[in-house]
Amino acid sequence: MPTRVGIIGLGYEGFRPIISDLSVRELMFEAASKAYNDANIDPRRDVSSFISCDEDFWEGWSITDEMVPDQIGGARRAVSTVSADGLIGIAQAAMQISSGIGDVVVVEAHSKVADVVSKNEVEMLSLEPGYVRPIVNPDTLAALEMSYYMNGRKLDRHILDRIVAQEKRRGLKNPRASFSADINEKEVSESEEIVKPLKRMDKAEYAEAAVTLILASESWIKKEKKDAVYIDGIAWSSSLPWYEAATDNTKYPEAVYMQDSFRKCCKIAKVKEGLSSFDMIEVDDQYSYKLLQHLDALTGDSKESEEMAENMPAYLNPSSGSLAIGNLVEATSQARILEALLQLRGEAGVMQLKRVSNALVASWRGLSSPTGGAIILSR
Repeated sequence: MPTRVGIIGLGYEGFRPIISDLSVRELMFEAASKAYNDANIDPRRDVSSFISCDEDFWEGWSITDEMVPDQIGGARRAVSTVSADGLIGIAQAAMQISSGIGDVVVVEAHSKVADVVSKNEVEMLSLEPGYVRPIVNPDTLAALEMSYYMNGRKLDRHILDRIVAQEKRRGLKNPRASFSADINEKEVSESEEIVKPLKRMDKAEYAEAAVTLILASESWIKKEKKDAVYIDGIAWSSSLPWYEAATDNTKYPEAVYMQDSFRKCCKIAKVKEGLSSFDMIEVDDQYSYKLLQHLDALTGDSKESEEMAENMPAYLNPSSGSLAIGNLVEATSQARILEALLQLRGEAGVMQLKRVSNALVASWRGLSSPTGGAIILSR
C-alpha cells in the first residue's frame, strides 16, 4: 500500500447467542466507545470518516445505514456503508487513508440477528437466480458442496468430527466463544443430521456482537505517538456467483476466492506464499469442511492442509473459530481480526501464543457468497 496503515484502537461488545439487554444501536455504541477509549482519541476531533459494515436484510429493516452515525460518533460526518464482510470494510478504510481522504478512519461491524424474525428467509433470498430457491436452501447447498468435496477428496468423516471437537474444546478458554463445549469426536459424529452429510455441529450457530476498529496513517500515528498493529497487506476476491459453474472441471469444489485474495495479499505484503510465513492464522470455519477447503486454498497442498486440520496446531485458529464463537454475519471476519490483534498486542490472556509478530486472517462472507478476503498484520 502506498501509505502504511495501522490499527490503533479496538472495542467490542456482546459475543453471546442473544443480547437481550442491548439494542443493536446500544451494542454499536458500547463497542465504539471502548475503541475510542482504547485509542485515546476523540471521534469529533480526530476521526476523518466512518465505515459501517451492515446489510439491510440482516438488520430486519430497510435503509438501516441512516440509523448508523449517532452511535458510532459520526453524526453530521462522512459515514460510508459497506454491505459486505468486515474485512472488506477494513480494506475500504485503508484505501481512504492511502488516497489521502483522511488520516483516521473508524470501521464498525455488528450482528444482531435476533432482530430478524426469519433468518432462514434471509438466507433463501441470497440464492439467485430465483429458480434455485424452490428446490434448495442454504443448508442443502452446504450439504451438497460438502458431499461433493468429501467424495472428490476421498475424505474420511472423522476428520471433520475432529475439527469440530477441537475447535469447541479450544473455545473453553475464550470468553467470546458462546458455543464452546467439552466434547469428543464420537459426540459430534452422533449429533443431529440437518441434511446428509451435514450435521448440526458442522455449522456455526448465529451469535451477536459489535466490533469497532480504528485505523490511522503511519505519519499520524508517529505524530501522535500512538501504538499500532500495522496492515502489511489486504485483499479480497469474488469468484463465480452461481453454483453449477463453481464446480466445473474440478475434482472437488475449490475456494477460488480464498486462493486469489491470499496471493494478492502476499504480493502486497511482499511475503512468501504459504502458512509458514505467519506466527498465527485465523481461517474461516463457518462449516467444518470449509476450514479444510480454505486450508487447501492457502497451502496449495491437500495433504498438508489435512494434517493441519486433523492435528490442529496452536497457531491455527487460537481463538477457536466460528464453530465455537458463532456466525456473526458481517462482523465475522472483524471478530477474527480482533482475535489476531489481541494476540499481537499480547492481550489474549490464557489463549496467548508465544512470540507472535505477524498474523494472517483469511475470511469468507458465508453462503451463498463466493467472496473472501485476507489480511496480514504485524507488530
